[in-house]
Amino acid sequence: MQCHQCHAENREERRFCAECGASLNRACPSCGFSNEPGQKFCGGCGTPVAAAEPTPESKFSSPKLYTPKHLAEKILQSKTALAGERKQVTTLFCDIANSTVLANRLGPEEMHALLNQFFDLALTEVHRYEGTINQFLGDGFMALFGAPLAHEDHARRAALAALEVQNELEDLVSRTSHSIKVRMGLNSGAVVIGAIGDNLRMDYTAVGDTTNIAARLQQLAEQGQILVSEPTFQAIEGYCHTDYLGEFSIKGIREPVKAWGLLSGRGARTRLEIEAERGLTPFVGRERELMLLQDCFEKARSEQGQLVFVVGEPSIGKSRLLYEFHRRLGNEATWCEGHSVSFGWSIAYHPLIDLLKRNFQIDANDAENAIIEKIEHGVLRLGDDLKPILPYIRYLLAVDPGDPAVKTMEPQLRRAEIFDGLRRLTLRAAEIHPQVVVFEDLHWMDQATEFYLRFITDSIPAGRLLLILTYRPGYINPVEERTFRSRITLSSMSPSDSIAMTRSILSVDSLPEDLQTTIVQRAEGNPFFVEEVTKSLIEIAATGEKWDAAESAFQQALSIAKVVSNPTQLYKTHFSMGKFYSASGQTEPAQASYRAARDVVDQIKNSIQNSDLRSGFEKSNLIRKVYENS
Repeated sequence: MQCHQCHAENREERRFCAECGASLNRACPSCGFSNEPGQKFCGGCGTPVAAAEPTPESKFSSPKLYTPKHLAEKILQSKTALAGERKQVTTLFCDIANSTVLANRLGPEEMHALLNQFFDLALTEVHRYEGTINQFLGDGFMALFGAPLAHEDHARRAALAALEVQNELEDLVSRTSHSIKVRMGLNSGAVVIGAIGDNLRMDYTAVGDTTNIAARLQQLAEQGQILVSEPTFQAIEGYCHTDYLGEFSIKGIREPVKAWGLLSGRGARTRLEIEAERGLTPFVGRERELMLLQDCFEKARSEQGQLVFVVGEPSIGKSRLLYEFHRRLGNEATWCEGHSVSFGWSIAYHPLIDLLKRNFQIDANDAENAIIEKIEHGVLRLGDDLKPILPYIRYLLAVDPGDPAVKTMEPQLRRAEIFDGLRRLTLRAAEIHPQVVVFEDLHWMDQATEFYLRFITDSIPAGRLLLILTYRPGYINPVEERTFRSRITLSSMSPSDSIAMTRSILSVDSLPEDLQTTIVQRAEGNPFFVEEVTKSLIEIAATGEKWDAAESAFQQALSIAKVVSNPTQLYKTHFSMGKFYSASGQTEPAQASYRAARDVVDQIKNSIQNSDLRSGFEKSNLIRKVYENS
């Protein structure tokens, strides 16, 4: 018998899982009643348990039947390369806490219909953030974020999906008048991907207690509560409102587990905004780029509107450059910004909505009446003649437009009115005061917002407007070449700037020559890497260690910092750390580092399409050593 929580196999006579301690009682799919193993008929409704199991044609019996086509294609394209890979994921367990009471009150048929509605809304929100539901568990489900589709921000995606499920459930309750209460548990950790079948069902092996802790937190949660573990909390801190609830003893886990209640999201916040709250590192270099932005602004202020593209690799400093430019401008211009998010490609107008909410100071917890009041104040303060655009701005921000005709308009006509309203709003604001409008991370932008950027471009020269767009290399810019366009490509920091940045953070006048060399070689001019390295130096200083311990700290910091942008350097760093720990007699950390090196090597190997090149890669001396030690 397979445990519905951790999927471990158990003997038929067991009532609780030998692996995680969860009850092995089977929930009746018809009414939700908990039945003991081996029972043929449900004790709650009398339905044969075997007959009540979902048939092969049931909508929720196979991921192939409920996974959207675009996600299914991504999974199937990469399923061979994924097999055997170690992935960092966030696991979400969710169930209806009061299902037995509901089943007794509603009866089998109505309960079954209610479960279907609940599963449908859960699928929508999980898939919105590119998570996957591997299977449904009676009156609940288990979802994975970060596998089989890899995402760096898997914890944030899981948290937002959980909150959206909770929000959508409130609408379901209002529609059905049934008091449905769910409880959820989230934990982040590693899994090893097994086979992925053509039906999209994924086998995996949890590393440590990745899934067990999530399942246990769900069981500990009260009705309507979402609990997250410490690893998940650390990943979402700053992006969500949470409440620390203390430590909990969990069966099968030696140490107490810290848990936080997940309360709400904090809007479309960026990593820079979160870092700014904690204190930013000194800004070094980029004077030429700042001067170019300033020159473009001076032209825009003189009614020669300008368009600027800021292009650069991840973590190279695009957002920080604009942050410093904003500080320098002060009150010389009105600053409006909208951000794309990594999961926002499927959310129409997300950057535009983000910009308007920031501009109108709309909070995530604002009631609809408060939102409408803020929209009207923000628009009409620029002129009463803008009143006709209010219904379209209100519709865009998902509140009552105030004009029933807006909801029934043809989508293309409504979009045209929305675009025209936004343009009028922007140009009117520019007549009153120079405007700097920023859209960051176009590589994550949805198609509808791209259409708007094409639409507004020709209106830029007509106003005191500076439009700044940022994106990564490889993105195909939707805006065509214009005479009023400038492009800033951010390159790596110079060695002197890297050293200067480190000195500023450490508040020292000089650094040893060997340390300077290490900084230049290891950080490769990337400001984020320099910052991570320097943080490790501060930790060393706090523990009273000598400067000669810096090299190992660099390697530890870079093993995290370079996980995406430089996999070759990453596996070398992990392997070096393995040798460092091994030489000092630290067996467990050494093996962990060697395994991490192998994981990265596997990812690189699987990405090489040419079989001869892949074979040559595997036979290289360092790669053989990685495999031998892991």
